[in-house]
Amino acid sequence: MTSEAVAGTQPPGADGPAGPPTAERAGRGPLLVTLVADGIGSGMFLPFAVVYFQHTTTIPLATIGFALTTAGLLSLTPLPLVGPLIDRFGPRAVAVVANLVCALAFAGYLVADSPWLLVVAAFLAGVGQGTGWTTMLGLVGLVSTPEERGHWFAVQSATRNMGYGLGGIAGAVAVGTGAHWAYPLLAVVNAVSYLVVAVLLLRWRLPARPRPAASAQQSPPGRYGTVLRDRSLQVVWSTNLLLVLCMSVLSVLLTVYVVEVLGLPAWLGGALFSLNTALVVLTQTTVTRWVADVPRPRVVQVAALLWAVSFVILWSLSAAPRWLLLPGAVVAVTVYTVAEMLHAPSISTLATEIAPPGSPGRHFAVFQLSWSLGTTLAPALLIWLLSRGTQWPWSVLLVMCAVAAVTVGRLRRLPVPR
Repeated sequence: MTSEAVAGTQPPGADGPAGPPTAERAGRGPLLVTLVADGIGSGMFLPFAVVYFQHTTTIPLATIGFALTTAGLLSLTPLPLVGPLIDRFGPRAVAVVANLVCALAFAGYLVADSPWLLVVAAFLAGVGQGTGWTTMLGLVGLVSTPEERGHWFAVQSATRNMGYGLGGIAGAVAVGTGAHWAYPLLAVVNAVSYLVVAVLLLRWRLPARPRPAASAQQSPPGRYGTVLRDRSLQVVWSTNLLLVLCMSVLSVLLTVYVVEVLGLPAWLGGALFSLNTALVVLTQTTVTRWVADVPRPRVVQVAALLWAVSFVILWSLSAAPRWLLLPGAVVAVTVYTVAEMLHAPSISTLATEIAPPGSPGRHFAVFQLSWSLGTTLAPALLIWLLSRGTQWPWSVLLVMCAVAAVTVGRLRRLPVPR
């Protein structure tokens, strides 16, 4: 495929055909505002998700965990439907619906006082969020030229992380009051943020642009069987699944490891998470610019290598003297964050480049499944590995890094994408 796959063609009647760079730039401001609004709402709620249900319901903790895991797995099932919807209506329209579903889900959290209501609300949240992430590939394509796409995925990551950071601070302040109303407020603000994003996207209008010739405008959408046989997509999908599991260490494993194995205070886990967020906000676009001329498969390989280095450092801290634990953890998280900043924009750009012109939706949906499946499996897998012994999570993650690096290298030997 040519590199104009996403920005250069759109389904008729959807978000309008792509045009020259000046037209694309005109729509960038509204997209950035939606990312900040979404990030603030999510940043307020996500760090306190489990605690929220502990304070607002009488559901036992183990049941809360089971309900959230069940809902997360169920929310993967509708994802294949998102691809055809993007091809038919365009990413902006589907993103509007996704945000409305999320708003409904978090409003539902206010009355989710039984396990089955919790599963229903969390299922809707998972479907809406998964759909929203899938449409982001197309939305970035609407506001960027092929040459700018990697940079704009970096901007998207930095902007959303800035929102997460602001929301996290606001959520911590609210919860820190100790008032019972603080917890329902988290859900309300998140629901409102999704409504705001839906309205902003609904009002978002790119300038009218001339349509390309019909023969170049759109390729017929393929069936999922054809999409799944795409060797380039197989490589990108499997590589990303492995690296999403590696990327989940920060949110799933690090605090538990810091407290249970290294014997450090729990606040350090939050501080390391804040360090990660700050680095992404401040340096994501700079790091992406440094590697702009490097082939993207090679950038992903470097990301896998850096994650491996960070895991070796964390593993070695289990046998390190106590005075070395804090600086060692800081170094490990810094290396980890550089890997994250290299991986996300590069793998997302690869996913857009291998999608067919005019009907990228099914490719986007399959690619998003690697993110959703990885983040769903990570808590159970990583915690189970740690329960087997300190060496198990790090040794398995090192193998994942090696396999991912070898796998993504196959893209260089495959035919040039359509």
